[in-house]
Amino acid sequence: MSYAVIHMQKVKGNGVTGMQIHNQREKESDTNTDIKKDRSHLNYDLENETPIDYHEKIKAMIDQRVDQSQRKVRKDAVKVASFMITSDKAFFDRIGEREEKRFFETARDFIGEKYGKENIAYAMVHKDEKTPHMHLGLVPITKDNRLSAKDFFGKKQQLHQLQDDFHTHMKENGFDLERGVSSDKKHLETAKFKLQTVQEKTKELEENLKRIEQIDEFDKKYKEGRFTNRVTMDREDFEAFKGVAKAGIVTLEQNKLLEAKLDDLKASNTFEVQNLQRSLKQAENERNKVMDTNLKLSRENNSLKQRNKKLYMENQLLSGTLINIKEFCKERIKNFDILVGYWKAHVLGRLEKATGKDLSHINLNLSDDDEREGFQKQKELQNEKEREKKQVENEFELE
Repeated sequence: MSYAVIHMQKVKGNGVTGMQIHNQREKESDTNTDIKKDRSHLNYDLENETPIDYHEKIKAMIDQRVDQSQRKVRKDAVKVASFMITSDKAFFDRIGEREEKRFFETARDFIGEKYGKENIAYAMVHKDEKTPHMHLGLVPITKDNRLSAKDFFGKKQQLHQLQDDFHTHMKENGFDLERGVSSDKKHLETAKFKLQTVQEKTKELEENLKRIEQIDEFDKKYKEGRFTNRVTMDREDFEAFKGVAKAGIVTLEQNKLLEAKLDDLKASNTFEVQNLQRSLKQAENERNKVMDTNLKLSRENNSLKQRNKKLYMENQLLSGTLINIKEFCKERIKNFDILVGYWKAHVLGRLEKATGKDLSHINLNLSDDDEREGFQKQKELQNEKEREKKQVENEFELE
């Protein structure tokens, strides 16, 4: 029997980039050898027709719907509840492509009905790994416009109810599946639960080995005599042999079920291991980026300090030179200050014309009344020319 598998993981802002890279196959994976690159084009997103920027979409959903007037969203808040939804390979092989897509659409609709379809950011189906599965991202926004994963998944009972409700929903929609086994059984961490599962399987195998040893005993006992077309044995041995034979048939069927369950466990384990590996790699990448950025900014800061010091010295030199030139010209050129004011106004006018902007706010450092007089006369002259130009244009339009 196949199982309805649904796992949920809370993801903060610093984990979103890793999910996007993995889900949309933006980089080649060094850790997941199950990915078949030649099948990646078969992957599809039930919510988005083209690849998206996870950060941008999640931020837009929060900005548009979360009330931040009283309290801003914390930087370390859970931004996404990441679901992994699947079954085992045998189940998908059995139902075919069309029903497979309906399986994921039905699962997507279940999340939408239970937690709000407007909260779903993406629903990426992967068909390029051994077992088809869907990564669905839910932004946990409550009905009263708060970002709160705790409201949805803060209690253990809520996660148990999720397993029950998901199984019921899939059964009601025609998918013959067993309820997924919860990996957070009481007093068991995930790793301990998996260890317990392995121990249970080991015990079954040991019992099967005992039966095989019984058969070996029978074989050894009756090989000591001469072989004929018939084998004669005691009634007690015959009854024991029958029991072993029946148990062997049952064991074969059990092995088939165990193989199906093993596929389910592999799909679940692969997802969890990949998430841990992605988170670790992402943390290392983020740390390296921050260190590189800090080093780069430090170098740029030192460079700017040197340039600023050099510019300051050049400015002091130019200021002193201009003062000397101005004093020299005052002594030899009549109305020199008026001419300086005139040219400052002229240059300012040309700049305004070239840029199309009003630059009257610029400090021209008019040093005395003569400069201000020359500046004002030139501005008046420019204004007069502008008025004459407009008058000519208006007359031309009237004609």
